[in-house]
Amino acid sequence: MEDFVNLFRAIAVNIFYIMKKWLVFITIAFLCFCSTFIVNASDSALINSDNSCNLQVIKKGEGCFIYKVKSGNFSIPIYYYLPEKLQENTKVLFAMHGEKRNAQDYRNDWRKIYKYNSEQHSNFILLAPQLEQKWFPKAVGYNLGNMFTEDLKILNPRNQWAFTEIENIFTYVRKTTKVKADKYYLYGHSAGAQFVHRMVIFMPYAHIQKAVAAEAGSYTIPDEDREYPCGLKKLSGERLSSVDLKKTFTIPMTIILGTKDNKILPPEHDSYACDTQQGSNRLARGEYFYTHVKSIAHNRKEDFNWTLKEVTATHIVANTNPPIEDPMLVSCAALEFFPKLTFVNCK
Repeated sequence: MEDFVNLFRAIAVNIFYIMKKWLVFITIAFLCFCSTFIVNASDSALINSDNSCNLQVIKKGEGCFIYKVKSGNFSIPIYYYLPEKLQENTKVLFAMHGEKRNAQDYRNDWRKIYKYNSEQHSNFILLAPQLEQKWFPKAVGYNLGNMFTEDLKILNPRNQWAFTEIENIFTYVRKTTKVKADKYYLYGHSAGAQFVHRMVIFMPYAHIQKAVAAEAGSYTIPDEDREYPCGLKKLSGERLSSVDLKKTFTIPMTIILGTKDNKILPPEHDSYACDTQQGSNRLARGEYFYTHVKSIAHNRKEDFNWTLKEVTATHIVANTNPPIEDPMLVSCAALEFFPKLTFVNCK
């Protein structure tokens, strides 16, 4: 009987050790599965930070795809329209949103240009990147192109500039769509107009065919005697990168201003001391900016390919939710890029 008990005990011990090993194995396998699931879920959440963006590639028609930023662990949603037929001379156009970061609305505004025009005249890929607050915070992160940290003292590496992402997105779209355009059109409204004119100033070697800045509320004048971001002078912190104004002034850019946008801007709108010095409203500030930049180019004896266009537009359409830009601004910008467009009202 004692031998039987010892044998049973030995078998039980062996079974216990076998079960213990399997339990450890199962536990490790389970933890690995959970870890993989969590990583994949986090990646999915990263990619689909905007619920309407669920594509990792750009397809024909209207949609939204995600562009994974090379210099950081995040993605940029890009609302787009890709024509059904890409032609030999298909162009690429970026539409930069305002402070609401509502890129989809800007894509939708520009989509109307296709409606009344033939494929021959509206032959362009439309891209509206959404530079979200989380990755490009406040005016420093977006309006100023994320060139500096929030205190404006530390200059970020160029590959972290928001301006640089436009170049990277263009390269990606060219590669994936096989479009042959070697330059792009760049449009911005309000905060987007701040982004656009500063990109022209600080990245003059970008692949910009032509730029349009409509209704900016604040400007950087390329004057070395004015403090940044009002000018190019830096009194505290790291210095600005050198700016090639000769090249900057050769880039075709149109400043579009609405003659109806002459209401005094509230104090909370002004981020920098120079804003009020440039004028009390958007119309006055735009005229001030253009006049002074033209004078700088003239004094330097530089070729100057910037123009000013004033049209009967307001800043945004009243009583809309969300607020949208005046369609006149889009129409006039479209004609700046594509003069042969028809049924487009600009006056």
